[in-house]
Order: sequence, then C-alpha cells, then structure tokens
Amino acid sequence: MKRITALVLFLSLLLSGCGGSNENSSNPTQGASEADSPSSSQPASQASPQPADNGVREIKVTASNFEFDQKEIRVKKGEKIKLTFESKEGAHGFSIPDLNIDLKEPGSVEFIADQAGEFPFACSVICGAGHSKMTGTFIVE
Repeated sequence: MKRITALVLFLSLLLSGCGGSNENSSNPTQGASEADSPSSSQPASQASPQPADNGVREIKVTASNFEFDQKEIRVKKGEKIKLTFESKEGAHGFSIPDLNIDLKEPGSVEFIADQAGEFPFACSVICGAGHSKMTGTFIVE
C-alpha cells in the first residue's frame, strides 16, 4: 500500500511540473532577482554582458515551465564565467555535463571557459511532461 501511495504522489508531482515555486529559496548563493534577469526576447549576445571590472562575466539563466530564457549562450575561450541560475516557477536545475556543471537548485558557479566547442545544457531536475524540451547550447568560441 505504501508503494502505491508513493507512486501516486510521484506521478502527480511529475504531471504537475513538480509543483510549487522556487522563488523563496533560502540558497545564499542565489544572488539574482527577476529584475536582473535578461528578457527572453533579447538575443544571447545582449543577455550575456561583457566582463565586469573584476574580469568575471556574469551570465544569468532563468528557468520556467518548461523552458530556459536562453537557448544559446556564447562566451570566449579563456573567459572567467559566473553562471547564475534561477527558477521562476517549478523545480528545475541547470546542467552542462561536458563541463562538469550541475546546479540542482538556484545558485551560481564560477569557472574558466577553457575548452572551445559546443556543449549541450539541460534541466537536471525531472520537472514534468515538458522536461525533455529544456535544452540549449553553451558555445565557447
């Protein structure tokens, strides 16, 4: 009986997009707000500003059900990157497996883009029926 109850709960979460919002996350590394997020109508080149005075380029990616606000992110080889991930609705993650990046909740990661190439990214938290559509490409030129 416990297995059936757990299965029903899992399926209902899966079909509802994992329910709930992550906007009130207590993650101290989040550091991004909706006002700081690029508009989904902006090209990727505008959505990813040039490096700050400290030489680190901050790129913000926002997830919602069932898409990222950017399908393509372009950086230069050798750039120091601070990737900040947030979720506007539902539970989502952000993963670039080839670069060993996997944020399972809103937060940031810093790294040097030292490998040229095209690297697929995707949602790393099973979030519902549209989960497989949450993909994009991180391009290091």
